[in-house]
Amino acid sequence: MTTDSSNNDEQSPLPPARRRERVPPRAGRAISAQNATRHGALSTQVVGSREEQAAFDDLLDELEREFDPGTATEYSLVHRLAVLFWREKRLAVSEAQTLRETENEINPYGSQTPLNIDYQLLVGRYQTMLGNQVNKTIAQLKALKSDN
Repeated sequence: MTTDSSNNDEQSPLPPARRRERVPPRAGRAISAQNATRHGALSTQVVGSREEQAAFDDLLDELEREFDPGTATEYSLVHRLAVLFWREKRLAVSEAQTLRETENEINPYGSQTPLNIDYQLLVGRYQTMLGNQVNKTIAQLKALKSDN
């Protein structure tokens, strides 16, 4: 059953302030593609504009020497591993920056204000996710190497 989109506002159970304007699917995808740019942990761009491409390339070269990929699949896993390590580094840098920004905030008890608990949980979740992906990728690489 389809409804006329012009009547959706009148039928919406949400209060007017929470209703969202409909956007075409293509525009919605373009908007959602930018969601990860807030913190960078899950962005599709590996090296940011302020980061050094040469440092990422050095990391990738070191991992290629360590794992010596012989197939396209092994090379892809090594590249994925470099991206995961880079994102772990980016996450640590982001956390350190946030700590520096909050150092001057004083709470009523006279000590430094800790990071917002939501932020700490988010960082912890990303650290766990990235760590699990690193372990899985290394296990896949080792399994491929032992099969050859």
